[in-house]
Amino acid sequence: MNILNNWKMLDLVTRDGEPLVCIEGRVYGSNPRFPTSSHIRTSPVTDYSLNSNSMVIMTKRGSEYLLGKPDPSQAFAQQRLMRRLSRLTQTSAPSFNELESQLTGFEESNPSNAHETAKEG
Repeated sequence: MNILNNWKMLDLVTRDGEPLVCIEGRVYGSNPRFPTSSHIRTSPVTDYSLNSNSMVIMTKRGSEYLLGKPDPSQAFAQQRLMRRLSRLTQTSAPSFNELESQLTGFEESNPSNAHETAKEG
């Protein structure tokens, strides 16, 4: 698994106004795409897990990164990241939108009523 050191959280917004969180830092690991100590920016973070004192983030592209030491200028970086991700998942939960939702089919649960309705029609 790749390790991100000297990392910092980036609060970004898409053109549509959707909030995103990405991580920028120096990657260390065995991934041939990234030479050791390359500076990268992840795709949007979708989830995280905590193992002992370590935090692993998952990205939209399916990558996982172990977060190492944060950028020295980022006080309480891991706590801020967890708080930000929890707010992000709360606001991005899918909700019912009556303007975009339509009934495309309906089946009666009582077959005798449906049969009578078909006879009348």
